[in-house]
Amino acid sequence: MAIALLLLSSLTNRAHANSILSKNISVHVTQMRLGTVLKTIEEKGNFYFSYNSNIVKTDSLVTVNADNWTIKEVLDHMLSYRFEYHEAKNFVILRYAPLQLNIVTDKAATQGDSYIISGTVTDDETGKKLLNASVYSHEELQSVLTDKDGRFELNLHNQGRPVTITISKEFYKDTTITFLADVQVTSTDTTIKKKSLLGYILSDDYSGVEKTALGKLFLSTKQQVEAANLRGLIAQAPFQASAIPGVSTHGDFGGQVVNVVSLNAVGGYNAGVDGFEMGLIFNLDKGDVGAVQIAGIFNVVGGSVNGLQLGGLYNNVLGNVSGIQLSLLHNSVKQDMNGIQLSGLYNHTRGSVRGLQIGAIGNIAGKNSDALQLAALGNVASKKFSGVQAAGLFNYAKHLTGVQIGLVNIADTSSGFSIGLLNIINSGYHKLVISTNETQNLNLAFKNGNNKLYTIWQGGMRFDDNSKLYSFGLGFGREFGLGRKLAINTELGSSYLYQGTWLKTNQLSKFDLDLTFKVAKMFSISAGPSLNFLYSDQRSRVDGYAYVRDLHHSFIEGNRNWTGWIGWSVGINLF
Repeated sequence: MAIALLLLSSLTNRAHANSILSKNISVHVTQMRLGTVLKTIEEKGNFYFSYNSNIVKTDSLVTVNADNWTIKEVLDHMLSYRFEYHEAKNFVILRYAPLQLNIVTDKAATQGDSYIISGTVTDDETGKKLLNASVYSHEELQSVLTDKDGRFELNLHNQGRPVTITISKEFYKDTTITFLADVQVTSTDTTIKKKSLLGYILSDDYSGVEKTALGKLFLSTKQQVEAANLRGLIAQAPFQASAIPGVSTHGDFGGQVVNVVSLNAVGGYNAGVDGFEMGLIFNLDKGDVGAVQIAGIFNVVGGSVNGLQLGGLYNNVLGNVSGIQLSLLHNSVKQDMNGIQLSGLYNHTRGSVRGLQIGAIGNIAGKNSDALQLAALGNVASKKFSGVQAAGLFNYAKHLTGVQIGLVNIADTSSGFSIGLLNIINSGYHKLVISTNETQNLNLAFKNGNNKLYTIWQGGMRFDDNSKLYSFGLGFGREFGLGRKLAINTELGSSYLYQGTWLKTNQLSKFDLDLTFKVAKMFSISAGPSLNFLYSDQRSRVDGYAYVRDLHHSFIEGNRNWTGWIGWSVGINLF
């Protein structure tokens, strides 16, 4: 027995020696933001913090004068002993736990092939018996919840070695007990590293899946309590099979286990998957999913997905996706998407998109993105967009540096290209042009886009009572700056000419080359030559209307349908 206790003491001292929290640092700050001080400690200790930003108030001001204190001592001082700390790889997780619980065991005995532990869990300060505290085994991945009297009984497999159990409850510090034969050793120091399969999900949102509508619908109250108690604490196992959440090879502890393979008859609830998962109807995973995940109806993942995710109707990922998402209805990613999203209705990524989004109705990218968005209806990019948006109806980008192709293209600002019937750049190129040319006395044109590419809606008329003429059409243009005052505008347009009948085709295509002089901020003058080509199958003049073939000398000879001439235009530009 003495040897066993000595071995435990040796392992404990070694764990402390290697602990991040036991490192000594010096920190001297006065009324500095907590977030800044945490960054300083990270740099000094060469590690990272993970915490819930809704609970750790990083804007609060703290004062610390620490000479050669341990990191744990510094944290206790700043956080007023209201948090506990867990280490995982190169991270320290801050868990809000201002209260202390107490456990009294009344049974810890071997019965055949079982080792049974029972007892009562209470609040250490008030003595109140605690309902729904989680009592679990590190080694065997089993857990139970205390009843209304704080009672529990945990039935473990008797492996003839020390048994360790941990008691966790939301807002309480974890308490760990180790049983060595007939000697009981109690420890509340959670920095001691024990050999087990346990690890931690490094996430700001410890119960994201449980908060979703589908999580609330398919998870029991007991499972949601376990998730709140155990937070990001997880274990690893090679395989699990389940009928429904809670009825699985891992029992009530299933939501805390990352599996290499997970097979779910109806649906499963895991901490994550690092291999392959298939659910006939659904899969719910608290943490990350790697490789392949397939569900008949839906997948909901609280962490990130790296690989292929296939949902019959719906995929929802609260972290990042690096790979391929496929569904018949909808794909949703809360953070960033790097890969391919393909859905029968629409895709929505709240973060940035790098890759391809294809949705029959539409696609949404929430942050700066460089992607190809393809949709029958519309695409939306809420921040800077550097890729290509192609839609049957409309595209919107807050700041466009790429290309838009659609009937209607909208951007707040643009240094890219918008190609469509109507291009609206809110802070871009806006001109109302009043002009005259060799064919029509008055022309009006509205130009909108940016100086790289703008759309022209135009119309004109000839006033002569005996030679009337009307036109309307669409064009595109680009402005080349020649300094502060001068610019050259190149424009290509096509207009229909009404010469007294709608039964004939009279289509005028023209190329304008104008020199523009900017008189003031919202007023300029332009003039220049034009090259005109008219296709017309109208063979005679209608009384009162002009017959354009007779107005100009054509440089095209011997063709009944085509006429070409050199023209001119002079106009003023407003706005």
